Amino acid sequence: MTDTRETVLVAGARTPHGTLLGSLADVEAVELGRTAIDGLCERTALPGDAVDWVALGNAIQAGIGQVPGRQAVVESSLPNETQVTTVNEASGSGLRAIALALDRIAAGRVEFAVAGGFESMTDAPWILPDYRRGRRHGDATLKDSMIMDSLWDLNLDVHMGEITERLVDREDVSREAQDEYALESHRRAAEAIESGAFDDEIVPVDTRDGTVDADEGPRPDSTLSDLAALSPSFREDGTITPGNASKLSDGAGAVLLADADAAADRGLEPLATVVDYELVYRDPDEFNEAVGDVVANLLASNDLAVADVDAFWINEAFAAQSVYVMDRLGIPREKMNPSGGAVAFGHPIGASGGMLAASLAYQLRDDPDVERGLVGMSVGGGGAIMALLEER
Repeated sequence: MTDTRETVLVAGARTPHGTLLGSLADVEAVELGRTAIDGLCERTALPGDAVDWVALGNAIQAGIGQVPGRQAVVESSLPNETQVTTVNEASGSGLRAIALALDRIAAGRVEFAVAGGFESMTDAPWILPDYRRGRRHGDATLKDSMIMDSLWDLNLDVHMGEITERLVDREDVSREAQDEYALESHRRAAEAIESGAFDDEIVPVDTRDGTVDADEGPRPDSTLSDLAALSPSFREDGTITPGNASKLSDGAGAVLLADADAAADRGLEPLATVVDYELVYRDPDEFNEAVGDVVANLLASNDLAVADVDAFWINEAFAAQSVYVMDRLGIPREKMNPSGGAVAFGHPIGASGGMLAASLAYQLRDDPDVERGLVGMSVGGGGAIMALLEER
């Protein structure tokens, strides 16, 4: 970045991950967003009226209502006067919101910003395209907005999973390598939960069935034989299955970003410094390759090598993508999603950026062996976004 202003991440908060139709099924997307915002505000002594701007990602917006980010802010403890922007950039929505906040702080337009995202894939409705023009006779076909708004590339008219099968063909990524990666993701996720690694960042969510305060999704008892027995999802002879792709899920996460001097003036002790971010786009058929591009570009622009980064929190849209990125850039497996990833927890599309950023920030605070980390993901349409964080 060219500006000399230092931006810090003061605090982070996220809901637990809930699987599709799982523990968070009766909680609407906006309520998940509200929960993350209020949980974040409770973690700092900063008064609500000191927050200059809020940016919230949300990707599945069919039927969710007008300006969903604004809805979440109004329902939260923040003042109604708080400015807010809703960001929709598919899987990158939450991290794009954080990047926009970083830019506004660097430009001196705000001192404190809340940024992140929320999503309920369970809540996504079925829709009737073209039905406003009516039907004289015949059947009407429902479309799943969860797929249409977040998992389907409309330029190519194909599911993101099929695009990833094309990556598998190009890069010769084996089914075994994907399943082995997935199995390790589940093991790490379960171990992190058991160790309490996420306790400080999780905000409990009240549901009709009680309070949910732990991540749902990881299956540590799975075996390679279990994963190998699963049928391919996108091609009869394909390699991508429900076991080595990210779960459909619900959740929300947000972070408080601040100008470092303003945070110091308020007596706030940040978790991390947000050093830089990078966004790239290439052909829609190459959204997986874009992840390799964005990591390489961000490292190069900050004069860093893979060896200089201690943790890579890169969203596991598909295990095949993760295997490809590790092989292309030489990222050691031990550094790649050290606490598990979306294959185990799930990928609540617009929320993942805020959730992952919060998790990395707490790891930078708590793990003496982690001083620098990257967080990011692929973006539907051929893109990828990545941010660089360092310990304070």
